[in-house]
Amino acid sequence: MNKRKVLIPIDGTERSMHSLDFVKEIFPNDSIEIMLMNVKELVLINEMIVADEIKFAQELGEEILEAAKEKMKDYSKVDTYFTFGYPGDEIIKKAQEENIGVIVMTKSTKRGLNRIIGSVTTSVVKRAKCIVMIVPNDFTISLN
Repeated sequence: MNKRKVLIPIDGTERSMHSLDFVKEIFPNDSIEIMLMNVKELVLINEMIVADEIKFAQELGEEILEAAKEKMKDYSKVDTYFTFGYPGDEIIKKAQEENIGVIVMTKSTKRGLNRIIGSVTTSVVKRAKCIVMIVPNDFTISLN
């Protein structure tokens, strides 16, 4: 039997790490394959991207992924993926490429313009061809 593939986009915030706890709570460690993903949105300044900033962003993204992978070490298959781009688009693209069965994300806490134009989570929910699970910001594991 093929294991269900679970995509967990994380941005390094404590909030995004809640999705890791959620996955550990609901999926036994031998039941899924995990893809941890970090997407860095590039900001163009006068149509230029500074090479040092790209290198720094990638190093930071890979550190975030390694910390998440360590947290999920009880699972037999945990892959990581870092890329640059618009997070909503990249998450959808990766989900299709990897034949992902479930995307697990946390709600955005962003305000202002992002809320008006729609968050990454909203974009993914609207466009995903698989199950999308949204973890509440205040999710905590009950130890009873």
